[in-house]
Amino acid sequence: RRGRALVRALLVVVGFAAITIALTWFWGEWGRIGYGRFLKTVAPPIYEQIGFPDARVGALRQRYINWIPFVGLVLVTPGLALRRRTIGLFAGLGILFVSHLMLNLTERWQPGRSLPVVASLVSDALPFVIWIVVAHPVVSRWFVARQGEGKESDPI
Repeated sequence: RRGRALVRALLVVVGFAAITIALTWFWGEWGRIGYGRFLKTVAPPIYEQIGFPDARVGALRQRYINWIPFVGLVLVTPGLALRRRTIGLFAGLGILFVSHLMLNLTERWQPGRSLPVVASLVSDALPFVIWIVVAHPVVSRWFVARQGEGKESDPI
């Protein structure tokens, strides 16, 4: 039983690595440029509507790659219902898109090449926080003892 759980956990890690490596390659080859073009088209009218007509899409401040660990985690989380996985994936990507718009606005308060430290930390942590919310029904069971047993439940 313990050996099987270890093999399942290892398969999840290998799956996560494979997905994130593939997505990172895609991002580096085409995604980054395509997403940048998309943002340069979509962001200005949004900034105009919320009162920041002169806001720019950051060229030097890009932290848009944070979607990759989120997608990888949502796809490999074992036991996550398909409906929750799908809705969580799209809602999470929407939240990350909004966070990318907000990252660009940080240039108004701290001009320069680098992002403010707090904005960087939030950007790096946000995909994992969203994943925990999406996968809560599954992840919460990993830390709760099974009824009738005194041990922690099988994490995978």
